[in-house]
Amino acid sequence: MTPSTWDRNTYALWHGTVPTSTILDRSGPQDLWVRGEGSWLIDASGNRALDARAGVGNMTLGYGRADVVEAMSRQARELPYVCMVRWELPAPVVVELAQELTGIAPPGLDRVRFCHTGGAAVESAILMARSYQRNNGRPDKRLVVGLRDSYHGSPMAAMAASGQRMMHWVFGPMPEGFTHIPEPTDPSGAELVGQLDTLGPERIAAMIVEPVKGRNGQPLPTPYLKAAREYCTKNDILLIFDEAFTGFGRMGEMFAAEISGVSPDLMCLAKGITAGYSALGAVLATDRVYQAFDSTGTVFAHASTTDGHPVACAAALATIRAFASEDLVAHGRTLGRLLSDRLNDLLKGVPTVRSVRAVGAYVGVDLVDHDGHPLSMPDRASLEAACRRQGVLIHYTPDTVVLMPPLTMSVQEAELAAERFATVVSAFRPVP
Repeated sequence: MTPSTWDRNTYALWHGTVPTSTILDRSGPQDLWVRGEGSWLIDASGNRALDARAGVGNMTLGYGRADVVEAMSRQARELPYVCMVRWELPAPVVVELAQELTGIAPPGLDRVRFCHTGGAAVESAILMARSYQRNNGRPDKRLVVGLRDSYHGSPMAAMAASGQRMMHWVFGPMPEGFTHIPEPTDPSGAELVGQLDTLGPERIAAMIVEPVKGRNGQPLPTPYLKAAREYCTKNDILLIFDEAFTGFGRMGEMFAAEISGVSPDLMCLAKGITAGYSALGAVLATDRVYQAFDSTGTVFAHASTTDGHPVACAAALATIRAFASEDLVAHGRTLGRLLSDRLNDLLKGVPTVRSVRAVGAYVGVDLVDHDGHPLSMPDRASLEAACRRQGVLIHYTPDTVVLMPPLTMSVQEAELAAERFATVVSAFRPVP
């Protein structure tokens, strides 16, 4: 790539959530990441940065994993693709992965439906829930209940399930049949029961939640989730856990559902399922849900051409085996405690720091401005850029600033990440 490739008049790539012109103004070909090694990224100029955000939480095994790459390469050589949508016979690796997933999943999740992203998994689960109700003679149960300020992905149904008004305003109108209740203020779940009673359980097909909120790392209270489980079971409502972000060790257990001990009817997976080496999503279901579709007249006819892609499934199978052989969930907890403890020590007395907390390998740092208000999004972006200049990559959300390292990061690298991050935060001055 040459500087001429960076010409805004000929540059072909349309970037994500930042205007492409802004990207071109503030960076150049020399800033592109060109290589990854373990927990490090290297740009075209040879500068190294410690990736304390694991891509965007998905690079759980870090970069350059020969076992994952070899598994993908071997599958690509032997059989790169078979179509499960029309011809139904999968590659053996797809069957094997489904079996492995049910072996590590929360109790009762015995069936697996593959897709290709977390948002696609959520959309599939929503459609599955509504079809399940219809197949069981309850066609009026179509309402999907989510939490305000939640995020479940970018497909239309996933956006509608997300409780983010700005997203609905930008891309609306949203499809009907979705509603959102406040996040719990009563951890007992009694408030939730009243809210669902008001909506009418005879109308509700499903309730969808993240057992730990990805935006701030706050677990939903265990009594709240148990109350949700009891209410859904009693009223023929499917409970959906969106673990596209929280699954695969990020929150200190293989799946965040294990924190509360509550098992859902449907669980959505993505991101860490392949450790970021390929795009893959999955919906895990109970046998009760599966049986509602296991006939010609009730089949779940919703799929995409690349669902259950053999090369992606090979990556996922290698990832699951690495988790088992390297005890990565336990190491992730160690990293989270280390980062939290070090940052609490290094940032003690820094006026912009309100709190530092960890759930598993997710460390949230709550920052405030001079008036004690949460740091603005432009300030968060400036902080992230300053961290990159210091050689450490972090993540931020509207709620908090996040360190979520690869679960393979060494203790020494975690110490270095904490020191570099603390140096930036200590010197950072929010815009008045």
